Amino acid sequence: MPEFESRQKMSVSAKKRCTPEWRKATSEKFRTKIDDMKLAELYSSGMTQDECAATLGVSRKVVANAMKRLGIKPRVAAKRNQTGPDNHMWKGSAANLVCKHKRLYRAFGQPERCDVCGTTDSSKTYDWANLTGDYDNPADYRRMCRSCHAQYDNKIVNLLGRKEV
Repeated sequence: MPEFESRQKMSVSAKKRCTPEWRKATSEKFRTKIDDMKLAELYSSGMTQDECAATLGVSRKVVANAMKRLGIKPRVAAKRNQTGPDNHMWKGSAANLVCKHKRLYRAFGQPERCDVCGTTDSSKTYDWANLTGDYDNPADYRRMCRSCHAQYDNKIVNLLGRKEV
């Protein structure tokens, strides 16, 4: 019967250790301590949980748990500005020609008239034509119909002495 008595004692001991107070005290003992006021200040200033964690030198999970403990409601996750240099995939002037033209269309839209001949015929195709070869400068483009664009490009080829492709 000594085995039965020891089980009873273990059970009573385990019950004492598993009270809500014991759990809270143990959790508090092993919790990563951070400055709660600093966290509240950083988060209310507009920083994300990840940014707060990096500033405080802890993980995001520690910040999330601290916010829950402090009763700070998390903001709805929303994408930040992802255009231009704010995007992690931004290549700047190292982007290819297609990407540079897409930037133009995004910034100025699809051209609907020709700056050279002045036509606005909706059956024609209009392009953004680069004037000097500086593809990074959005001011270095003009709206041209396809025929004026081809004539302009041929003039440049003849002036610069390049072979036409």
